Amino acid sequence: MPITIRRSTLAVLVLMTILADNAHADSFEFLNYTPPPGWTRQILPDGVAYRRPTGIGLITFYPSYPATGSAAEEFAKLWRTQVAPALPGPAPQPQIQTEGEYTVAAGTKQISAQGGVMTLSLSTLIGRGRAIGVLTTSAGDESLREVAVFLSTLNIKNGTASAPALAAKVEVDFAVPPGYTSRPEGARVTLIPTTVDRTTPCAYGISPARPSHGTLEADARAALLEALPGWQQKSDSFNAMRGTSGAGWPYFWFRTDVQRLVGGSYEYATAMTMAFPGQAGSTNILWGVGTTGPCLLDDLAFARLFHSLRPRGWTTDGGKTLSRELHGTWRNSQRLGMAQYKFLPNGRYEFGIGTVTTTGLIERTSSSVLDGRYELRGSELTITPDRRDRGAKKYLVRIYDEYVLGRWTRAMSLLDENVNPALEVQYMRIDDSR
Repeated sequence: MPITIRRSTLAVLVLMTILADNAHADSFEFLNYTPPPGWTRQILPDGVAYRRPTGIGLITFYPSYPATGSAAEEFAKLWRTQVAPALPGPAPQPQIQTEGEYTVAAGTKQISAQGGVMTLSLSTLIGRGRAIGVLTTSAGDESLREVAVFLSTLNIKNGTASAPALAAKVEVDFAVPPGYTSRPEGARVTLIPTTVDRTTPCAYGISPARPSHGTLEADARAALLEALPGWQQKSDSFNAMRGTSGAGWPYFWFRTDVQRLVGGSYEYATAMTMAFPGQAGSTNILWGVGTTGPCLLDDLAFARLFHSLRPRGWTTDGGKTLSRELHGTWRNSQRLGMAQYKFLPNGRYEFGIGTVTTTGLIERTSSSVLDGRYELRGSELTITPDRRDRGAKKYLVRIYDEYVLGRWTRAMSLLDENVNPALEVQYMRIDDSR
């Protein structure tokens, strides 16, 4: 049967409201969860395990026992008895979180094994006088993603309801971009366009914080399919961005095409995840999805959402990091001309613009130069020309390394909310390519 490409924008947006309900849910003592599809269940003398059929991947549930210590102490005890015999060395510092009657201590450690990196994550859940442990082992992007999705389904039984056991709440304050509505989807928050058009082609969302895989890049890659059960990455091709916000928190942005087989035909979409720090060493995830082509997941809505993010517990550096990165020369080249900023450490800037006009066989060029002062507060950039007939302008600035076609390049984007419609313009660093 021939494979065809189906591009239904509505179908892509509906994906955001689908949880893993079509997979078989399972339970162990007082835990509910959804095991990764295709993983084999094994009954152990002292628990239950799920094994990945290919590659390194293992999930092990250890029976509960009477808890006598704190969450951190019970975590260290389980690490010492279940992990240390095979992996000597100190236990990682766990992240502690309390949800109702239960407390979760979760920690992750990475080791070199078989020419790659193996990630071990232990979660210890304590409540009502008992402690239970869940250990995951993974290696490779696919295995990491499958484990991350599994951990997001882990819940504590609580009568007819269940309380999320791991990273159960969004720890980020934000503003909903114009043209979008916000609604809860389980523990996530989903941002859906009120009308899908060229200015709102993508759906976005924010997921609860979770233990880090060690780097923001690993966290972003691992979370790619978390909101898309049943989908898979189409190829190894991807785009990425890495940078620092105006408040000083770092981030890694990852985008690629995904696919799923439905009735003999493939559906395609473009998916994105952005990882940035949470509280106590955890990681926050901003994700997005849309129809391949119209949705690039780096549009005006994303820029507005990005600038509104306020990770709880993060102490701003006052824009010091962003200020250092702003210094230098930035150029926007277009077919009909060029614009260039040069920001100096002394608070001065130089701005030049050149245009090319063609009339018949005659080509005319024009240029102008404008100097002045600039001020950066967080991510708000104020530019004040020396000419008194020119008023000050304010922009929201992003500076980042962009990975396109196999190479990293430094870029700056200026968001202007004072024009209608709002506009974000990208400038490339001309004296610092990476």
